[in-house]
Amino acid sequence: MPISKNKPVRFGLYGEEEFLLPDFLHIETMQYRSQRHNWVIRQHFHSHLFQLFLIEKGKVIYTFEKEQHTVTGPAIVAIPENTLHGLVVDTTIAGMVVTLSSSYLESVFDNTPSALNIFSHTQLLKNLKKNTAYQVIKDLVYALHTETKDEQPEKGLMLQNYLSLLLIKLYRLCMEQGGQAVSPATRNHRYFSSFLCSIKQSYTPMKMIQEYASELNITSVHLNRICQASVGKSALQLVHEFLLLEAEKYLTHTDYSIAEIAYRLNFEEPAYFSRFFSKLAGVSPKAFRQQPQKSKRTKILNNK
Repeated sequence: MPISKNKPVRFGLYGEEEFLLPDFLHIETMQYRSQRHNWVIRQHFHSHLFQLFLIEKGKVIYTFEKEQHTVTGPAIVAIPENTLHGLVVDTTIAGMVVTLSSSYLESVFDNTPSALNIFSHTQLLKNLKKNTAYQVIKDLVYALHTETKDEQPEKGLMLQNYLSLLLIKLYRLCMEQGGQAVSPATRNHRYFSSFLCSIKQSYTPMKMIQEYASELNITSVHLNRICQASVGKSALQLVHEFLLLEAEKYLTHTDYSIAEIAYRLNFEEPAYFSRFFSKLAGVSPKAFRQQPQKSKRTKILNNK
């Protein structure tokens, strides 16, 4: 099955398209990433990723735009795509971070609108010391971490089952806790979030920034100021980064020709697509596809 712009990738143990899995999944300790940034991770966003922070012990100060929240373990923080957030992490931190494509989350809860509504807002789940659901989620996160590192038979099926259980348990815990949502509501944040959603829905390099701005009833100058203030990038850079990410996914997960990928991304000519990709990625689409899987790097993932 070819990759879809809105659906997760299906693949099996040997590349066969059998299991429903995220096109991006990463699990690491909170200490690893935080230490590399001197325990302070400035505000950023993930345009297509959902994150789950499992805080076992230690303290984290989260900033959502200008709103701060102090979270002490054991706790769980779930952050949806397009959410500006920063962290100040205690050096005694212990925990894990699970990052996966938001399209997978949408697929799991395709028939559960209430879950998608809950996960469209940042969730702060605190005071979980004696909560049995927290322990189950913790065990599932560590099981996922082990499974991603190992090469065992039926790895795809195991990852699918762990992920589905993890997300369902998380949804139930959110319901149990009453949905402790954090929703920064400044006007600029709403504009920025709506712009990112529009990029994802438009899916074309031909749409002008003025058109995106008009949809928000603001000027393109205003939209650029919002983007620069939010992530230090212009509106056009964000459009280009999204298209680059989509192109990399096609090149990595499908056998489509370069021309087919260009047309699927709504480029008018394959040559234009090749120039676009080469300029942003530093290599041609063909060279990128030939790189070993581990050496491929997606520029949009962290936006830091």
